[in-house]
Amino acid sequence: MTTHVRYGHRHLDVVCDLNAAELGARAAEWRRLLDDAGLGVTRVDGGARLWLRPDAAAAAEDLMRREASCCGFLDFELTTDGDRLRLDITSLASYGDEIAAALAGLRSEGGGRC
Repeated sequence: MTTHVRYGHRHLDVVCDLNAAELGARAAEWRRLLDDAGLGVTRVDGGARLWLRPDAAAAAEDLMRREASCCGFLDFELTTDGDRLRLDITSLASYGDEIAAALAGLRSEGGGRC
């Protein structure tokens, strides 16, 4: 089965519609996705690339859809790549790349937070 889902940014303002409690819960969901299905994470221009097991497609798509709805400055692309999934989280916004990297579990190099 081939997967290709993309959510493009709606704006470049680095704002998040979640409150503090929701933000913590969402961060835990990203960690859980990586813990349960992650095969690796790397930095890419503008953000991060997550490699996931193919059985995580529905969970990854649901999480990225919900993240795209609250952080309209992020771009998400989920694609089948051989026998695994590639999930790119990127942004053209100032500090958006650091927030994308943080979602992927990569340590920030001084960027902002949503």
